[in-house]
Amino acid sequence: MRHRRRLALALIATIFAACYDSSDYSPTGTLVDRIVVLSVANGATSLPADGFSRLRVEARLQGDPDFAKRNVVFSTSNGTLEGGTPVANCNGCRTVPADGNGVATIDLVSSQQVGSAVVRAWPADAPGITASLTLDFGPAQPDQTVQFVAAPDRAPADGASISTFTVGISPSLPAGSRKVTFQTTAGTFAPANAASIQVDADAGGRASADLVSPRQITSARVTATVNGVTREASIRFERALPNTITANVDTPVATAAANTKIRVTATLLRNVGTVSDGTVVTFRATKDGAPVGLFTNVTTTTNGVASADFLPNTTEAGTVTITVGAQDTNVTGTVTVVLTAGS
Repeated sequence: MRHRRRLALALIATIFAACYDSSDYSPTGTLVDRIVVLSVANGATSLPADGFSRLRVEARLQGDPDFAKRNVVFSTSNGTLEGGTPVANCNGCRTVPADGNGVATIDLVSSQQVGSAVVRAWPADAPGITASLTLDFGPAQPDQTVQFVAAPDRAPADGASISTFTVGISPSLPAGSRKVTFQTTAGTFAPANAASIQVDADAGGRASADLVSPRQITSARVTATVNGVTREASIRFERALPNTITANVDTPVATAAANTKIRVTATLLRNVGTVSDGTVVTFRATKDGAPVGLFTNVTTTTNGVASADFLPNTTEAGTVTITVGAQDTNVTGTVTVVLTAGS
């Protein structure tokens, strides 16, 4: 009997000695897995380094139900943690209460720098027992943050036409990072009449900006920036041509003589905006279906107006039809001049 009692005491001493093994309080000790298990909710091990993507990290407290009611402290070496409450004297640490199943969760938000993050978790009452998990921040794809979904590649350089540029942004962007800045190297954005404008993305993650064409024939780079990520589109502003041409003369009735000169004015009009300056205008005159006379001092358009001097170069009376056209279009306008016989 006395022998058995000695054996029992020896066994109890052995058990207590095992309980106080120093490895139990090491972050790499075998006791960690019996106290707290750290994992990612969806099993992912990486995030794009875009500054807003996130992973849900779970710390599960094992064992005694009383232990499951304790708080869990999380920290990370990179990125930021969202959730829980800040911990005093622990930079970036957050405390999260475990639920009834012993699970505490927090979100890791990625950095904008490629690299890795070591996430750690430990029971607030046992800071020496720490579980850790390494996650990677890989190169971010710009199109996953913002991309053009509508980008006109050409427009008339008429000073008034509207070209609407639309981008789509990531649905993961937080509310404070959903403003899109549009910029252009030519033309201006309406209604601000400025080269830059900021637009809030709508609930569907779309943002649009209306670009007003300049009057200069040129090209522009249009950029859209959100959360530090920029995408670019280009647009050409091409010659704005007329929808209508009207012609007038300063002398609708003139003498058919060698020294007769008639001033012809052409006005080129558009439904929207103004015909591009420098547009070449053509003048042609016919009498009884045959070409007649000649034109001098022909000008190109300025503010949609061009002119020329018509010399009938005939002494025959009759009606002359002057037809005015313009480059790159079939639109024409006409005016008639009555030539009378000289005395």
